[in-house]
Amino acid sequence: MATDRRRTRRTGALTRASVRRGSGQRPRRPEEEDEGSTGRMRFVQSPTTWLLGILLAVVTVTFQDVLTASVKTILPLDRVPDRLSPQNAIDVVEIKDVKDIGYYVVRDAEGAGSAADRKIIEEISSGRSWRKGRRAVDAGNAEWMITVQGRAAQQIRITDIVPVLEGGRCEKPLGGSLVHFPSQGVTDVIPLELEVDAPRPRLKISGKDGKDAEPFFTGPQAKHITLNQNETEAFIVRATASTGYCRWRYRVHYEVGGGTAEMTISGPGGKPFELTARMTDASGYRKVYFPSFDCLPSGPPPPHSWYEQAGAEYARDRRSGKVPPCPEG
Repeated sequence: MATDRRRTRRTGALTRASVRRGSGQRPRRPEEEDEGSTGRMRFVQSPTTWLLGILLAVVTVTFQDVLTASVKTILPLDRVPDRLSPQNAIDVVEIKDVKDIGYYVVRDAEGAGSAADRKIIEEISSGRSWRKGRRAVDAGNAEWMITVQGRAAQQIRITDIVPVLEGGRCEKPLGGSLVHFPSQGVTDVIPLELEVDAPRPRLKISGKDGKDAEPFFTGPQAKHITLNQNETEAFIVRATASTGYCRWRYRVHYEVGGGTAEMTISGPGGKPFELTARMTDASGYRKVYFPSFDCLPSGPPPPHSWYEQAGAEYARDRRSGKVPPCPEG
């Protein structure tokens, strides 16, 4: 039988068209996968890889230090960012009571009486730190020396120091016992004045040639205090009160690193500063304690240097405005 030449012979071979249509990635054999994973782990654990990682870390840190030093050399100090927080740029080194001589009010404690009076006289006569314990409050005036130090790498500029009253106002003057007592001396530092019970209390500095005190941080003659790194500055605030009992802290405004910040300065132990006006009539005090130079002795110098009187008697003896005789006993 003759074969039809036009008919195509069927075979089992794949045509090129079928290869293209059915082309795809051949699945990896298990042994090939194991070989790839083992190769990657071998690379990671290689000593050369670890050495390259350590060298890269060292180079990165060194570059950062060199870049920081270069920036500080090129840019002005007040434009270089500081690693310290601006809120921690100033340290309060010391707060010291430097009142030279003046009056204090001793709060009446529980059980106040003759025993308490004798204890006060003993403490005053011995020269011990009788004012500690917050029983004694400056009366009429107070003098505190505040020492601050700059911590930032760039210069700090203190632009204002504002007293902030506890409760927003002063209260009526304190009663109790009045003490006239000399304290320690004062060093030569920046003297600032503060009328703490004024309507708008501000720090001032005495004017030249007897002129009235002028604002220190504000006004046409405004000044500021600068602190370089590790530099200290001390200033004395001479506060007065004529009408009330005041408790306050200082809010310090300053500039550092091209920005502004503020901090709070409190009194010793983190408590507010405090000052009371003296009563206009000394008879309002339970007792008054004063040294021998506040009166005229009638005979030889007394064996002790302190006297005590009831407030009413002290007021009576001084109504004339003259120095009265020393009380007997």
